[in-house]
Amino acid sequence: MLLPSFSSADPWLAPGDEVARHDIEMLADAGVIKGPITQWPISWPDIARDVNGFDQLGELNAGEQAALSRLRRTARAMMRTNQIQGHARVAGTNQPEELRGFAATPREEGEIEGGIAWTGKYLAIRAQATAVANADDGKTWRPDGSYIGVTAWNMMLSAGYTDRWWGPGWDGSLILSSSARPIPTITLERNYSDPFKVPVLKWLGPWRASIGLGALESERDDFDDTRIFEARVTFKPWRHVEIGLSRTALICGKGRPCSLGTFWDMFIGNDNDQDLPEQPGDQLAGYDLRFSSPWRRVPFALYGQMIGEDEAGALPSKFLGLFGVEQWGSVGAGSYRVHVEYADTTCEFSRQVPQFDCAYESSIYTVGYRFRGRAIGHSVDSDSRMTTLGVLYVGPVGASWELVTRDAKLNRDATAAEEPAHTLAPLATDVKSVDLFYRRSLIGGQLTAAAGFESREIASLSSKDDEWRVMAQWVREF
Repeated sequence: MLLPSFSSADPWLAPGDEVARHDIEMLADAGVIKGPITQWPISWPDIARDVNGFDQLGELNAGEQAALSRLRRTARAMMRTNQIQGHARVAGTNQPEELRGFAATPREEGEIEGGIAWTGKYLAIRAQATAVANADDGKTWRPDGSYIGVTAWNMMLSAGYTDRWWGPGWDGSLILSSSARPIPTITLERNYSDPFKVPVLKWLGPWRASIGLGALESERDDFDDTRIFEARVTFKPWRHVEIGLSRTALICGKGRPCSLGTFWDMFIGNDNDQDLPEQPGDQLAGYDLRFSSPWRRVPFALYGQMIGEDEAGALPSKFLGLFGVEQWGSVGAGSYRVHVEYADTTCEFSRQVPQFDCAYESSIYTVGYRFRGRAIGHSVDSDSRMTTLGVLYVGPVGASWELVTRDAKLNRDATAAEEPAHTLAPLATDVKSVDLFYRRSLIGGQLTAAAGFESREIASLSSKDDEWRVMAQWVREF
């Protein structure tokens, strides 16, 4: 019963499984997995080819061998074709986490989910529905997780509701994360990360690319039916270095220009020199980097992400920043990972006097860079700072313990409830929290149980609120 039990047949792995991500990163840093690992969903065919083709087990320590065994077992199940698979999930909590990291935790107090999936040689389909209690956005029924995808050559064309996570951070992404619910999106992306064969581009190494167009709410307080453009390229010019380039844009909407010329102006960055009604949209763009240690006996990685809220000289400017360090190793056949991460969502965050009321805001799209009441980028939303310490231990057969502590200062400059509205804190608020997670296989599925404590203080109101929270979630693919 302790063995992991995964039997879905998806062509990719969506963000949310921290043990699978730990295993993938450990094997990438050991040289087993060759392709980029900071763009999620991550392609299962790419992962499966590397883990199943590796035969030099003597080069891996006990923890890495256990990770390889887990990924091989999961890859075999995920790559099954021409079978209908079922999915079920039940989750409950007294207080959903608002500061969401990479882990998939319930968004509402109660959730019941079911679905079916089928993967063929060229076609993949998942139909999924979630019923929730006390829906924060008023949507009791949700199709999150549903999609249809078609493969041709080395590309996957898909349409659906899939979480995305762009960047090396464990506790957030400044440009696209699972903070908000999945945005319905049409996406074209690579299946395999094979390097270019053209000599002038071969130096880029293994690479992945994704481009998509999503639909935000049909009714918004700024422009109904606003669209979001998404594009990312990640590449590994050296085994220990991964570079990511990301770009998103809010565009179109009822009453807004939405022609091919509008998209072309957005694509080439022809916007700030036009009158406001004629500008194509509001854009974010930037870079991220992950550097892992070249010394096997000293395993660590440094990572960072810089996302610009504006443009200057055809390049991103007014940057938000995220930086982290992670260290991992083996304990017998088990393994661990420790990370410390800092994020600042204030424009020009590195200056002594940053620019407030800028990040995730727009003079055109006044709702800002948000979807159904949550930031599309980092979960702390704008004008905030957060430092996170996370410690993860994974046992030999996949059961895991994780401790996460956070220290956040939300909406730092707000001394009165005013526009633009922050999604988590209308006033400057200090948040401190600690959560303990336990995950293991149970009754053919995966159980996650958690307990935590959070303290919120609003200095301007001399207000302090402390609360305990508990969570349980059970997922099964059958």
